[in-house]
Amino acid sequence: RLDPALPVWIANDGNGLAKALLENLQARGHQAKIVSLESLGSLQVPPALAGLVILAPVSRLEPGALWTPASEDLLRRAFSLARLALPALRRAGGEGGAVFATVSRLDGSFGLSGLKSEQDPVQGGLAGLAKTAAHEWPEVSCKAIDLAAGWDDCVSAAEAVAAELLRRGPLEAGLSASGRRELELEEKEAPEGGSLPLGAGDAVLVVGGARGVTAQASLALARACRPVVVLMGRSPLPAAEEDWLKACRTEAELKKAILARSPGKSPKEAGELCRSVLAGREIRSYMTAVEAAGSRTAYVRADVRDSAAVSEALVRIRQSHGPVRGLVFGAGVLADKLIADKTPEQFDSVFLTKVAGLRHLLQALDLSELRVLALFSSSTARFGRSGQSDYAMANEVLNKTARLLSRRLAGCRTAAFDWGPWDGGMVNESLKKLFASEGVGVIGLEEGGRFLVDELSGESRAVEVVAVSMGKGPSPSERGRSPFAKRAELVPVFERRISAEDFPFLSSHVINGSPVLPFAFVAEWLAHAALHGQPGLHFHGFDGMRIYKGVLLKEPEYPVTLLAGKAVKTEGGYAVRAELRGPGSVLHASADIVLAARLPAAPPPMPDFPLQPYPKTVEKAYRESLFHGPDMRFIRSVTGCAQSGIVVRAAAALPPRNWMRQPWRDAWLCDPAALDAAFQAMILWTCEKLGAASLPSFAGRFRQYRRMPEAGCVIRAKVTKATEGLAGADMDFLDPSGALAARLEGYECTVDKSLAEAFR
Repeated sequence: RLDPALPVWIANDGNGLAKALLENLQARGHQAKIVSLESLGSLQVPPALAGLVILAPVSRLEPGALWTPASEDLLRRAFSLARLALPALRRAGGEGGAVFATVSRLDGSFGLSGLKSEQDPVQGGLAGLAKTAAHEWPEVSCKAIDLAAGWDDCVSAAEAVAAELLRRGPLEAGLSASGRRELELEEKEAPEGGSLPLGAGDAVLVVGGARGVTAQASLALARACRPVVVLMGRSPLPAAEEDWLKACRTEAELKKAILARSPGKSPKEAGELCRSVLAGREIRSYMTAVEAAGSRTAYVRADVRDSAAVSEALVRIRQSHGPVRGLVFGAGVLADKLIADKTPEQFDSVFLTKVAGLRHLLQALDLSELRVLALFSSSTARFGRSGQSDYAMANEVLNKTARLLSRRLAGCRTAAFDWGPWDGGMVNESLKKLFASEGVGVIGLEEGGRFLVDELSGESRAVEVVAVSMGKGPSPSERGRSPFAKRAELVPVFERRISAEDFPFLSSHVINGSPVLPFAFVAEWLAHAALHGQPGLHFHGFDGMRIYKGVLLKEPEYPVTLLAGKAVKTEGGYAVRAELRGPGSVLHASADIVLAARLPAAPPPMPDFPLQPYPKTVEKAYRESLFHGPDMRFIRSVTGCAQSGIVVRAAAALPPRNWMRQPWRDAWLCDPAALDAAFQAMILWTCEKLGAASLPSFAGRFRQYRRMPEAGCVIRAKVTKATEGLAGADMDFLDPSGALAARLEGYECTVDKSLAEAFR
């Protein structure tokens, strides 16, 4: 329900639909207002917004054009407007209700019924923004709507859009004069091979690097039909290595050798040279593998974001190898950040690498000569994923472009592959475990290559293919709308009123003058909620715990509700979705709680990492860096702190009766003192190494192998990432003998210099 007293913004489409939608919403009692995407700098955002609707124009291409010059700007402005409006939307959503919707103007079916040759596919990227927002803004109803471009009656079209905005329903909906459509995935087995429309000696252009997904896919093509594989990359083709480098196999050995040979080089310069050497090795190794498969190879240097460089490279390729018969486009970069934190420059880096890069290639190629066009998209485009708005939007552009070109290029097998995670490239061990917790496996390198060849040579002729390796967790039907988001029916389990009187420890956990419920205490309560309906099982851990909105005690009391879903069988145990919500169903936190009949044996602790002395006493650290009062000072000593991480010794928590007047249990499920001490240790690390304090925001995977030791524990936090505004770590909790009691992987905290004042 939208508060009629709060405004709804409509971003103008310029074709009359905005005015009709404005009048429709006003007739329904809402305070609608039209805003311009062209003048975002002058917009004054109110404290709360009941809605934001971004309308794309009906855009028609010139004959032979791929998309209009303005369409990329539309997507960039749409992202900027969403980022500008999100605090007001989330505030209204938390207090009652809010809606965010993007409206593309394709065929009323997101291009599935067939884009006409004059329709602009780029605005289809709007859906990627809405699908990502749905993950990041749980308080807001997010919708991707595709309104048929041929629906010219603005009044009836506005009525359909308004009804969809106010409907509780699916994330994606297509609207046309003939009716309303929803999207469903059709699950199929991997195809069997057939005949590729490529022959030996045909030139196949491969864009996207000499490792990971693109390399393995093109290597499979080389084995299947022995074309001339032309790799396009930004770096120059590496020369043969000098003898003194050949003996160095690891990155550490390379850096050591470079610094020994050139003592004047800084560590940063040595690191850059080291990365260059490793990149050269990957390119040479890839080209050697392709030639071993019976194909010839060539390398051309060009940055796909440089139109002139791409055109010149294509001329050279044609002169040397003949017409380009195949294009495998796998270029892409990631810069994961929430919409709220992503800068326009970061957005452009991700978005333009794919979108402008593909545009430059398609403009420079003779498309009539193509026989195979494989665009590497991502499952993020289909399902959305937190932190990847730019990536989802760019890959949705690839998906819709494939649909347009499949209609135009009758003699070319055209497909966009919405790849799930592959076993390599950017997917490390921590991410593999996170995907596994979501029921998603990783695609094997050779397996993925075979899938590409079989799909391009098979009879299905599908234009958009979602290729995801299902893991051993819940089935897609049990998870809901996507393999990446569990959506079980949740029911209230407990209700509690939080007050300083009933929870006296909160007086030691105050930020900006208000008591705040600790992340570690929230984890304990979510575990309680999950166990309530599962007697006989034990708490083993949690996956994907996220804080959406801190529980602040600004009034004498704050009511909260704990909800839990049904237990879903997983490998080795059960998973239960649990949430903590406030008044108006405001979502504060959620996680998948992992339960087991018995706790498994613990793996070995993580290897040691180098440490240096910490420069402060614990007392001084609590005075200068941490905000925690006497009841929350759990760090007893700091063993050491270095760029690689921090190690502390922590006290155990006193029994629950010492924390609250009416505890639910006599003993803790997961010691909140140990968890909070780990988060406090990361505050010390970010203050020391990044110059700013931090607060926990996400925990990927926690596993407890025995009850936390009553004598306290040693916490070893190994830092895994440190970027502007974000730090991450994996953490071991060790008992006094050095054995592993618990492990937390994929911890993330928000780093912000303004927290120093809030902590005071």
